[in-house]
This record gives sequence, structure tokens and C-alpha cells, in this order.
Amino acid sequence: MNMALWALCHEAEKRGWQPVGIEEGLQGLIDGRFRALDSREVLRWSRRGGTELGSSRVADFPQYLETVKQKLEKEDIDALVILGGNGSARAAAALSGKVRTAFLPATIDNDVIDSDSSIGFDTALNSAIRLADGIRDSADSIPRLFALETLGGDTGFLAQAVAQAVGADVLLVPEHPLEVSEIIAQTRKATDKNRYALIVASEGYPRLTETIDELAKAMETRSRMSRIGHAQRGGVPSGFDRLLARALATGAVAGLAQGESGRSLWQGGKAVWLSFDSNDPKEFKLELL
Repeated sequence: MNMALWALCHEAEKRGWQPVGIEEGLQGLIDGRFRALDSREVLRWSRRGGTELGSSRVADFPQYLETVKQKLEKEDIDALVILGGNGSARAAAALSGKVRTAFLPATIDNDVIDSDSSIGFDTALNSAIRLADGIRDSADSIPRLFALETLGGDTGFLAQAVAQAVGADVLLVPEHPLEVSEIIAQTRKATDKNRYALIVASEGYPRLTETIDELAKAMETRSRMSRIGHAQRGGVPSGFDRLLARALATGAVAGLAQGESGRSLWQGGKAVWLSFDSNDPKEFKLELL
């Protein structure tokens, strides 16, 4: 997200706009926690994970739309960019009736509607890959059942990408729960070949711990569960995530400059602009220097 913040500031300044940051996300927007930003300052943030400005969730955000409008008008802010997942996208769509608003997908869950990728997903993927590779190193010398739990909420996009990237033996995602008998069959096939099995599971998989325990009992072997936890949300941003953030941010500013509200999304290997009430993508010529 920090790279996207820098790109937004950079593009805004090129157009003579004064970028303003909002601390603590949607709650900060309601509270009016604004601060002037300078691209030279923000560039120092771009190599760090997370978001320097902070974030928050507000379940009943729509009831604050008029409050937010008044706060923005008081600060002479006439365009807004919101980064986040599907909840943030809904907030951005609601705000678009009050002020020009752009939305950028930024979530490691990679589940934003209409976008092939979201900022942070590739970095989180690579973090998990490094851990999975380390588990395989141990498994080669100490054969048993190994399970790696990724983040991802109630979606399995991140776990699936990790499993595919490391050649996992079993994938457990909440969208398609497996019968324990099927998990046992897949695991036994792996252990017969390699003496061990690597299972990758999303945190949202139902009864995950109990399922792994049942599996180990049925296989008459020991199991080891590794949880990445919130470390997967941080770390040095990958090159792809930095380029993605810059492209999406540049597209967002281009859309706002045309007086529109909409979403800057990643489709077919490029940034496209979709208005909130349309699925007809518009492509801008983006100059990333």
C-alpha cells in the first residue's frame, strides 16, 4: 500500500494537486484525521510493507456519508482514493455520490471482484513459499505430515496459489471442503511416494486443526502444523506488487482527472478503469515516470 500512496502523490503533484493523507482509514475519514503529504516523504515509505497511514474497518460506514462529505468540504478535498478489499470497495462506491472517488484493490486475500490481482497478494504469496520450501527441507530428513496454514480469510485464493507454487500434496480451501477420507487418500498417495506429505490450507478451512489431527491418527504418524499468521501481511514488498501498485495508482489519478468516479483494477495484465455503475473497462495510456 505504501508504494501506491507514493504513486498517488507523485501523479497528483504532476497535475498540480496537493495530496492529503487520511490516517487510520475509514475511521480517520469520519474523524477528519487529515495530513498533507509530499511525494519525497512518502517515497521513503514505499519499500516497507503494511501502510504508514494505518487502516480500520467501520461496519456501519454508510451512515457517516454526510459527515464525511462535510469533513472533506471543510478541507477543500474534492477527490478521494480508497485502498482495500471488497468492504472498502463498497465504501468507495457509496462515497462516489458525495465526492469523486477512486478505489484500488489492496488485499492479500486477492478476492476483489473484477480484479485479477490486488496489491499485497504477490508479497504474501512469496512469504509463504519461503516457509513451505523450508518445511520441505525438514521433511526430507524427518518424514511425517506437515501442514502450512496461510491467511486468506474465508477464501482460498492465497492458499491455492501457495500450493500450486510449491507443489503441495493436499490443498484445503473453505470453498471446497473435502471429506476426511479423500484427504487421507491424497495424503497416503504422497507418503507412499515421498515418505512425507505437505498440506497447504487456508485459515478459513472448517475444523482445520481437528481435520489434521484426524488425518495423523488415521495415518498412524505425527503431524506438524505451521501457521504463518500476520507476518504474512508484512515484509518487503515484491517487485510485482510495487509495479502493480504504481500502475493502479496512476490509473486511479487518470480516472479522477477526467472527473469520474470508479475502480482502478488489474485485468488481462494491465490497469483498467471501471466506473462504479458499469463493467465496461476503459484503458488509459499510463506514463510511469
